[in-house]
Amino acid sequence: MVLTIELEPRTEARLRQQAKAAGKDVNSYVSKLVEQAAAKSSMDEILAPIRQQFAASGRSDEQLIADITEAQAEYRAERRGRR
Repeated sequence: MVLTIELEPRTEARLRQQAKAAGKDVNSYVSKLVEQAAAKSSMDEILAPIRQQFAASGRSDEQLIADITEAQAEYRAERRGRR
């Protein structure tokens, strides 16, 4: 795929510097950056299984908050015990 984008001169200059520092030509460097960005999962994708498990559990938001608060207190107590 060939894509043409307009960049601010300062942005282009920074990309050229970064590409040079990485030992790559600017086209390869920018292509790699775009590929990395496209490969990242969104937060919705990451959280989807957790949201599904929570919905299937039948627990309320209040119960979840209570569980998190309790786990946080246990963690803090454990950390204080290690000091």
